[in-house]
Amino acid sequence: MEFNVAEDARQIKLILTGKEKNDDKLIKLVTSRTNEERLKIKEEYNSNGDSDLIKDLKKAYSFHFEDVLVGLFHSPVEYDCYHIRKAVKGLGTDEDTLIEILVTRDSAHIDKMKEKYKEMFPGRDMIKDIKDDTSGSFWKVLSTLLESKRDDDTREMNKEKCREDARKLYDAGKNKNNHVETFTEIFTQRTKYELLEISKIYHQISKRSILEDVQNLFSGDTKNALEGIIYGILSPSEYFAKILYKSMKGLGTSDTTLIRVIISRNEIDMPQIKQYYKNLFNKDLVQDIKGDTSGNYQKILVELATH
Repeated sequence: MEFNVAEDARQIKLILTGKEKNDDKLIKLVTSRTNEERLKIKEEYNSNGDSDLIKDLKKAYSFHFEDVLVGLFHSPVEYDCYHIRKAVKGLGTDEDTLIEILVTRDSAHIDKMKEKYKEMFPGRDMIKDIKDDTSGSFWKVLSTLLESKRDDDTREMNKEKCREDARKLYDAGKNKNNHVETFTEIFTQRTKYELLEISKIYHQISKRSILEDVQNLFSGDTKNALEGIIYGILSPSEYFAKILYKSMKGLGTSDTTLIRVIISRNEIDMPQIKQYYKNLFNKDLVQDIKGDTSGNYQKILVELATH
């Protein structure tokens, strides 16, 4: 489908005002566009001053189909800020969402989130909101990630320093001496390439994977966060395949998680996620989505997962 921002905005306007009610056409249109293109469509749609695409989508649709449509017309940074706010708002905390987002986004993205959060939620600060809802070693891990100290751009590494870090991790875990601080510092401040090298050396020293020792040394949200960092570095597609499987496993569906992952990974690594899903669980992601959803909600998720 050829991209024409003015024509796309016009077609969506006709559908949302009921002049040409065609949900299938809307689904095909929005899922065939990139996020960057959809943002241009939103800008064009809103350009005459008396239209607001997000408000019109909310008027025309409801429930999870609305959630997907609205999510698709936000930038990745805006979308993450929305889910962080949702995770800490009100009673209780959605620790899994905090972990999923903060351990898999790079430092530049997290810096943009901190600024955008203030803009989206006037008077609020993302770091303070997360701090107020977490504590202990879990907060230590998240707070270091929020400091954005990891240099995500450089491939350079000092192999000797990596060897020292691997030894520090091994000794800290073996003696349980400042192991929370040591693992947190190294996991959250070293580059992807350094962590890959550290993981390799750690295995040589301990004869176990670094992931195995994280699972043995830590528990609860701290373990999940440190695991997420390693998965996010070593195998992000595998990590998200597991999150998707968990969202649909057993009775009921965690629709918020399902929608968030499908939208946020749609243009990044969906083919790899589907392959890991098949390899790990001997199941087809698209078929599982079909089995857990229905109607327009099913159609739009299937389109996004199929691209």
